[in-house]
Parts: sequence; C-alpha cells; structure tokens
Amino acid sequence: MKRALASRLSSAAAAAAGPARHSSSSSASRASSTLAALYPGSSLNRPDYSPARALELLRDHFAPAVARAPKGNDIVCASAQGAWVTDVGGRRFLDLQTGIGVQSTGHAHPRVVAAVAAQMAKGAHLQQNCMISQPVLRLLEALHEATPKGLSRFFFNCTGAEAIESAVKLARHETGRQNVVVFNGGFHGRSLTTLAMTTSKYAYRVGYGPLPSGVHVAKFPYCLHCPAAPAGGGCCGDALEGLETLLREQSAPADTACIVIEPVLGEGGYVVPPAGFLRALRALCDRHGILLVLDEVQSGVGRTGKMWAFEHEGADFLPDILVFAKGIASGVPLSGIATRPGMMLKSPSGSMGGTFGATAVSAAAAVATLETIREERLVENAALRGAQLAAGLRALQAEFPQHILDVRGRGCMVGLEFAAPLGSGRAGAVTAEAMKEGLLLLTTGWRETIRFIPPLIISEAEVALALDKFGTALRRVLKAL
Repeated sequence: MKRALASRLSSAAAAAAGPARHSSSSSASRASSTLAALYPGSSLNRPDYSPARALELLRDHFAPAVARAPKGNDIVCASAQGAWVTDVGGRRFLDLQTGIGVQSTGHAHPRVVAAVAAQMAKGAHLQQNCMISQPVLRLLEALHEATPKGLSRFFFNCTGAEAIESAVKLARHETGRQNVVVFNGGFHGRSLTTLAMTTSKYAYRVGYGPLPSGVHVAKFPYCLHCPAAPAGGGCCGDALEGLETLLREQSAPADTACIVIEPVLGEGGYVVPPAGFLRALRALCDRHGILLVLDEVQSGVGRTGKMWAFEHEGADFLPDILVFAKGIASGVPLSGIATRPGMMLKSPSGSMGGTFGATAVSAAAAVATLETIREERLVENAALRGAQLAAGLRALQAEFPQHILDVRGRGCMVGLEFAAPLGSGRAGAVTAEAMKEGLLLLTTGWRETIRFIPPLIISEAEVALALDKFGTALRRVLKAL
C-alpha cells in the first residue's frame, strides 16, 4: 500500500512538472492539489499567509538576526517559476536575486522537479556512510564530465561553509601545515572557522570572537580603489607584493597549508581580480608547496559564462581544491569539493563525512541541474545575457557618470558600484525602489554596490525588462537627491 502511494505521488509530481520549460505556475498548482487531495489534513489545505501574519510570525518566533532584503521586503511567496516569483497578493517579481545565486536553472525547472519527485519516491536520504546511493554515483560521473581534467576526486557536504571547512581540513592533512591565507573582502561562511576567514564586512563577525587562529589576511587587488593603480589601468602589483611580505612576516611558507580565494569576490562587491593575478598565485603556491583553494560557491556552475570562473584563466590553469555549492543543485542543499586525483588518500577513514552530504535527493537534483545546463547551453546563455546586462548598465553609467562609478563582473555575475558616500544607503535605496517596480536585487559589500544575479535561463526579453525596471527605479532615486 505504501509503495503504491509512493508511486502515485511520484507520478503525480512528475506529471505536474510537465514537458514545458517554464510556462506557468499551473504545474505547481496541480502537484499541490494532488497532494492536498491525498492528505486532507495537510497544511497544503490551509489558506495563504497574509504579509501581516507572516511578519507577525517572524517577529515573534524567528531569529531577528536573519536579514531580509531589500528594505521593506514583505513578499510572501505563493509560487516561483523560471525567473519569476509570485506573491500571495498576485504581484509578480523578476528575480535577479535567485536566492543569492542558487537558482541556476531558474525556479522549479521541470527537469529538476521531476528528478526530485522521482527520487523522493525511491528514497530521500540514503546516507553515504550507510549505503551506496545510485544518484551519488551518477553525480560523480556528471561532475567528472563537468570539471576540467585534473580535478577528478570529489567529496560532498550540505552547505558552502561546510565545504570550505572540508577544504581547509584536507589542505592541513595533505601538507602537514596549519595556517590559511585568505584575502580581504572575501566571504567563506558563517561557521567559526569560516568566519575567521571572512572579511567582506564586520557584520558577519562582530561579537563572535575569539575566532580560530591560524588565519592570515592578505590584500585583495581591488584596483578601482587602489591609490597606486596606474593611470592607464592595469595592476600595480601591490597586492601580490603584500602577499609575499605576509609569507615572510606572519605565516612562513613551511607553516602555510593553503591560500583560499574567490575568483570573483561575492559578498565583497563582485570584484574581478586583474589579469594575471590568479596565475601569479598559482606560481607562488607551486614555489612554496602551498595548496591553492578556489572558493566558487557563488561564481561556479556556469554563473560567469564559463562552467567554472577559474576557466577564464585558460585551459592550463587548475586549482588544487575547487569548492562548489549554491547553483549546483538548483535550490536543493548540496556542496562539495573537487580535488586532484592524488588527494584525500592521506585522510584517515572516518575523518570525512556528514549526515546530509549528498543525499539521494540532492544528488538527483544536481545531476538534473548539470544535464539541464549542458543540454540547454546555459553557460553560453549566461555569457550572452551577462554581456547584454552589463552593456545596459554601462549605458546607464554613461547617462549618470557622476553617480555610477563602475560596472563590472563576468557573465551573469554583475556588480554596479555607485559614486556615493560610504554609508549613504544609495545602493539599498535603489534596490528597495526596484522592488516596487517588480525587480528583485541585492546589495553586496560595504561599499555602495548592487549585484545582479539572474538565473542562467533568463531570456533576452527578460534582461531587457530588468534593465527597464532598474532604470526607472534608479532615475526615481537620483531625482530625489
């Protein structure tokens, strides 16, 4: 009886996913109706929460330290499809937040929905220490195809912070060294070790000390704000020289296990390092026997117009450890690391693991995500739509040169920095106004910067609409100055 019910649920949910790509919210409604009919006492039969009731529940029972953006956000989601979110009042929002870069294939992609529904009916967890999960085997094959040759051993966690911790643990095992070097402006998580590595802004760290030792912070090459930057552009080399100094004064190479860097700063402002910087890091690491760890939690899985952001450095460039999360499973929690084949062999049995590292459902979602990215050519789409987005934002910069300082990024990972006093709230004001126009955006870093993180499935027409909505919001804010 239970098996028959599971089969009915799987069939209903898979049918509800439908063959269409992202046509409407009707598929989700059909799935909900089917489940509600099977379980009359289910919460699915309760009415939607009003914004007032939702805010009351959050105020009385939820952690107030969890920020919600933009300011004034009272969106109670009723459904989400593709690049769009619909709230309980029927308002529609074009989503360029994507759960902070998580919904790579958009909301409720039919292929991902069908894969998750089918696997739920066969077994949701299938814990990695207890049995061999076939979805995990499929994920190993899919990742082996999706990562460059030379990164062929994988380990799975649930969150980005866990994966960073796994990378640091592994680097210490592999090298027998203890110290970690990171860069200012980096964000690596909110666990204690990753907090010690995070410097994008103090809000994440304040009041949580003392933090773990052994973490040293080097200067990130943020050339826009470097006083020594050459007038004609390019990098002065100050950040690399500072790193060399750090290795002489604070963390001897013989004590340094790894250097951890985001190929594009995420929470630090969507800053791309200057050409040649990552290659110089690779050479420095090779010279001293230090492992190079690339945190692609936000920049990976097609986000920058390459499958992995480090691939912009050329086919011969490889990290020792690659960290991924966010977009890998289209909203189902999953993270992990990819390493060179000879690594992980020193780690004693039992030293790596985790209750929720690659459940059967998360692995199935990740496989479906990677298949969708490949078959729908979403990496190429990210490059095209990112170029369209950046060009539109640069047109606004040309219109308002006294207000927009910089437009930067790669692919569908684009930042716009205002020439506004620090702490003025300019970026937050524009994102709040954009929300009124039906466009969801986020700020990033402690400077006045907005980030644009559309799903990789976003269309040319949707990017044009986003630019139109953003332009309207921008003009309204600037007019009021």
